Amino acid sequence: MAKSAEAEVEKMKLLEERIKAPSIWGRVACGIRFEDLQDKRYEDAVRLLKKHYLPEELTYRSVKIAEDQEGTDEFVHNVRIWMKDKMSIAAVKEGVDKLVGVMIMRIQEKHAYSRTFSRVKLTHNPLYSSVMTFYNAIEKPVNIFEKLGVRKYFKVYILALKKRYRHRGIAKEMLKSAFGLAASANVPAIAGIFTTGRSQQIATEIGFEKFNEIYYIRYLIDDQIVFWDTGLGNYGAALMGYRIPDVEEQLEMYAQHSSRFNIQPLEDDEET
Repeated sequence: MAKSAEAEVEKMKLLEERIKAPSIWGRVACGIRFEDLQDKRYEDAVRLLKKHYLPEELTYRSVKIAEDQEGTDEFVHNVRIWMKDKMSIAAVKEGVDKLVGVMIMRIQEKHAYSRTFSRVKLTHNPLYSSVMTFYNAIEKPVNIFEKLGVRKYFKVYILALKKRYRHRGIAKEMLKSAFGLAASANVPAIAGIFTTGRSQQIATEIGFEKFNEIYYIRYLIDDQIVFWDTGLGNYGAALMGYRIPDVEEQLEMYAQHSSRFNIQPLEDDEET
């Protein structure tokens, strides 16, 4: 009788683990899988971004934000908010189950569009603010909803990989893996700012369209170039978007079986 009860408990534990298991959105032959970024990996994601993204991503590197504790803290604060939406993807090394990359995304809705760009951006650190102001200058002239003919889309905030996993086609496959997540959420488009020539090339190969671009050499504040450490072949940052074929929006917002796809109001203390 006791053995039967123990077996039942074990079955329930296994079922619970299966329910909690992340959805897998893709794999690449080098042993990387793309899955939901779950709460248990949030701290690993923050560590990865502080070590492999802030010191190396073109815009943040140029303003040396990794050397500024306040700027880093503000960036991390916003990353934690973005991850709460549970719309992000983790790149995980199979076998060892190690996080090697993240793509952080949120759903953007048309009815919040005017509010998003009319309010004051509550950024405080001058280095972080300089990057956010630049991104806003790229995004503001473009109505993505009209360009792509949608009422909502996934905004890619960050796509980051550890250095040893770059230049192996993983970033491209990771971006493509978001299509499955988008389809499951009835989100028909993806857009984001791509800051390097290579990332823009990858997006173009997938089918993304360029809507606006600001050249680094032409972006001046007080007659000074802000982003000078841009590297070879990186001339500007571009807003790019993609309408995913065969993904249709629901005409009405129906209740989902999971809270995962219930869109939360944007919090006022972060950059959108």
